[in-house]
Amino acid sequence: MKQALPILTWLLWLVLAGPTYLQSNWEVALVLFAAWMLVPEGLVLLGLRVSPLYWASVVLLSVAYALNDSTFDWRAVPALPYVGLALWLTVREAARLLEIPKIQLTDIVRVAALAYWATGAVFAFCFLAGLQPLGFDAVIVSLTAAHFHVAGFVLAVVAYCMLKVRPGRFTSVAGWAVLAGMPSVAMGIVLTKLGYSPTFEWVSALFFAVFAALIVEWHLLQSVDRRFPMTARRFWLAGALCLLGGVSLATLYALRFHFPMAWINIPNMKIWHGTLNTLGFAWLTLRGWRFFI
Repeated sequence: MKQALPILTWLLWLVLAGPTYLQSNWEVALVLFAAWMLVPEGLVLLGLRVSPLYWASVVLLSVAYALNDSTFDWRAVPALPYVGLALWLTVREAARLLEIPKIQLTDIVRVAALAYWATGAVFAFCFLAGLQPLGFDAVIVSLTAAHFHVAGFVLAVVAYCMLKVRPGRFTSVAGWAVLAGMPSVAMGIVLTKLGYSPTFEWVSALFFAVFAALIVEWHLLQSVDRRFPMTARRFWLAGALCLLGGVSLATLYALRFHFPMAWINIPNMKIWHGTLNTLGFAWLTLRGWRFFI
């Protein structure tokens, strides 16, 4: 029952939010799913304790998102503990790197995972507070919060686990890619927003898609390796297939400047791409790793 409580709470939030709100704000549901289901799994895999303070901060974050009829200034206040906790853990673990005689790639990826989570938390706060960095639309700010929770935090946690279990050239490439992927995509989007050519955006997005394909390949290969538990391998297989679908949609979206398709738009992407990556790849893959580690 203790393990089922977070998902039940998230489902209750969906019911209270209602279909009308969710239809236009599905990325909000994905952020909350990440906070309730993905971040706790990831923190444990990173060797961190999920304290009662964390659960209290997620409850308050959910309350903040539920206040959709309130002014933006007021509804952002309950999200502050979630943001503060994410920032504190990131700074604390980054500072501990100074105590390590020889810093390994796994140590850097571990801190990067926390930094991506903290970034996602900050963008969630910005959305709730009505802040629009660089003039981005509110929906883009909200989607950024979701992306940093999943494409940032979860992928970094997965790369960290891969490096711990099978250190080598392949997993090292994945580790360096996770460090470069999200910053390069974010920079591409910002440059496009500032009026520069969208070339860097779609090139960086395709680079990130290649990196995600490496994650898919690795987990597909391990899903038939009998040295891993059967349950973990089944979760990895299902998660890899979901990520493959999500990456395919992301690639089509990145190429929209050259090969526009009416169906590939933000409303459809946040429902199909977002759900495949969050409830599919992220949750299933992290569950698989919890059965193994």
